[in-house]
This record gives sequence, structure tokens and C-alpha cells, in this order.
Amino acid sequence: MIAWLLISFFILLFFGVPIAMSLGLASMGGIIFLHASGTVTIAQRMFEGMNSFALLAIPLYTFAGFTMSKGGISKRLMDFCYSIVGHIYGGLAHVNVLSSMIFAGISGSAVADTAGVSGMFMPEMIRKGYSKKLTVAVTAISSTIGIIIPPSIPMVVIAGICGISTGKLFLGGIIPGIMLGLAQMIVSYFIAKKEGVPKEPGHFNFKAVCKGFMGSLPALLMPIIIVGTITTGVVSPTEAGAIAVAYGLIAGGLIYRELTWADIKFAFAETVRTSGKIFVVIAAAKLYTVLLTTAGFDKWVANTMLGFTTNPTIILIIILLIFFVVTMFMESIATLTLFMPILFPIATSVGVDPIVLSVLITVVLGVGLVTPPVGMCIYVACDLMDIKVGEVFPTLIPFLIGTFICIGIFIAFPQLVLLPTYLMG
Repeated sequence: MIAWLLISFFILLFFGVPIAMSLGLASMGGIIFLHASGTVTIAQRMFEGMNSFALLAIPLYTFAGFTMSKGGISKRLMDFCYSIVGHIYGGLAHVNVLSSMIFAGISGSAVADTAGVSGMFMPEMIRKGYSKKLTVAVTAISSTIGIIIPPSIPMVVIAGICGISTGKLFLGGIIPGIMLGLAQMIVSYFIAKKEGVPKEPGHFNFKAVCKGFMGSLPALLMPIIIVGTITTGVVSPTEAGAIAVAYGLIAGGLIYRELTWADIKFAFAETVRTSGKIFVVIAAAKLYTVLLTTAGFDKWVANTMLGFTTNPTIILIIILLIFFVVTMFMESIATLTLFMPILFPIATSVGVDPIVLSVLITVVLGVGLVTPPVGMCIYVACDLMDIKVGEVFPTLIPFLIGTFICIGIFIAFPQLVLLPTYLMG
């Protein structure tokens, strides 16, 4: 049955069938193969996949991100970031990255970051003399920080699947997110130099930084409130999502006074659309994973990997490579739902720290978001600038190399991931 499940699934994907339907149809064939009670089994297993209090955080963080992005923070964030790094060579590229790092603490979604805050910078970068290739590349790669710096929708999914602390995962993403942002700024600096982009006028001005900070303070408080309330044990991650929703409405509607009823309606509609897609994929992937496990696929994978090596570092690298390859072809939430239940126990059984594993997998998922053929962030950015992915990809390669170097550092020094967890006790 393992052969049927794998072959039928990839054939359906090859013919362009949506991933949720591919998983569901392949699973139904497996159920018929087992002569199980099809309708009852399908309904029960799919409901089990979605029936998690932790996963309720997904629509909450999504809605909060939409309300904050529509509520007047984008321009203020841009001004604040410009006052900090705008004077450096390649200033607008650095502003793009820094804004993505800050917005990551609001939306938890890389694609939302690409289409929202980062999308504002692209016309301005083109106007200031940046090439379309660099503009799209830095916009797409910087938006992947959105799933690494907390809150993070993939981390919520991982926590729900593996039964680990969402708060510790959020803390684990802080230093990797910052380091990846710095790496992207370094690469941007050298590419901007190579392209001969004009340097932005002016110098660092502490007064301008203070003014920008005060103007964007309500937005900057969002990630502090989310992570702070979770790590101190005041609320659960899902309850923190509800706080984020309320705070987003207050900040956009009462403080900035730019959030309209039309914006709220848009936020509701997009949240339902986005969350609905995620939950359908999770439900179908749960059914598919149960059948793979029933067929013994998890035992076969474990025996194969552990028969090759039991070295924790090598096992970690193999798992990251598997996720890297798979996320080039599959949507990230489906990848997590399918492979985490199988690979997570293997990694932890040889001593890989679950927080380090989960955070590094999230970083690798970010790479998948800018890597064809299913790199949603690169496609959104290219669509906004009307340029083909193939034209942008050579410029994207140095950024990917910077990301892989950072991953190598995290593997060699996992304490960098765990440090905030230790500090918070």
C-alpha cells in the first residue's frame, strides 16, 4: 500500500491536482485497499487533524496581521527603518529587510509580508535606481523571515503536531531570524555596490530614529505583547492570538485611525480564505499520514536512517535536506503535516533537541518559499513587478547561500537557537 499512496499522490501532483485533493484521493484509494469503512474513517481522521486548540491560533494571527498591515503601520515602519539603516549603501534594500524583520513579529506569514509591507518598497526601489532583479530578490527573501521571528504560523502547526511548547519555539526563532536578516543586509550591500546603486543622502540621525520609533511604537509593541504574554505563562499561544486581534483592531482603528470597516471586512474574508486553505490541507494530510503509518512507512524510514547513522548532527542534516527537497515541490503546511510525525521521533530518539530541529525546519521552509517550482513568495514578488522567476533566480542565489551559511552556523552552535529559552527560564 505504501507504493500506491506515494505513486498516486505524486502522479496527481504532476497533473496539477491541488495538494489537498491529491492527498485526499490517494488516501481514499488506500482506504479502499484496506477494505475499511471509508466514509467514517475519512471523516474521523480529517477531523482529528483539525481538532487542536493550538491550531486555532492560525486564523487569529492571520487576522491580526491583516488588520495591522491595513491599519497604517506600513508607512510608519518604513520611516522608522529608514531612519536606522537608510544611510547605509543600498539603503532601501536594508530598509526592506529590517521592515520584514519587524513585520514578522506581527503577521506570522511570509506571503502576507511579501504582498503587504515589502510590496510597498518595490516601486520606490525601482524609482531610486535598483534593478528589478535585486528589488524582487531582496523582497522575496526578506519576507521569509516572517515565519521565523515570532509569531509564526508554521511553528504553531509544528507545536500542534509534535506536542511541544509554542512559546519555546517562538523564542527559538528570535536569534535565527535576526541573523538571517543581517546576512541578507550584507548580501544586499555587495549587490547594490556591484550594480552601482546611488547612495541615499543623509547620515544617521538619532532624533529621526526617536521620532520614527514613537510613530511606530504601537506596531512595535505587538510582538512584545505576543511573545511576552506567552513566555511568562500569562496566556497560551492561542489566547495570545486573541489578544493580538483585539490589539490590532485598537491600534489600527483608534490609535492610527486608518482601519476602516472595508479593511476589517477584507481582513475577515482573507483570514477565512487563507485559514480555510491551511486547515483543508492539514485535514487531508492527517488522513494520508495515518495511512502511511498504518502501512509501516514510518518504521521503514526510521530503520533506513538509523541503519545508516545514529549521529545526531548527520540525522539533523539529512532531515533538513529532506525538507529542503520536498518544500521545493509541496506547500509548507502540507510538508509539515506529512513529515513531522514521521521524522520528529527519529530525530529526538538520537538526541536532537526538538526546539533546534523545529526552528531549523522552519528556516528551511522559508527557503522553499523562494525556490521554484512552488516558491509562493518569489512568485508573488515577481507578479507585482511583472518579471519572470527565471530572470530573478541568479540574483537570489547569493541570498540563498547566505541562508545556508546561517543554517550551518545554527547546526554547529545550536546554543544560538536555545539561548533565549535559557534566558527566559
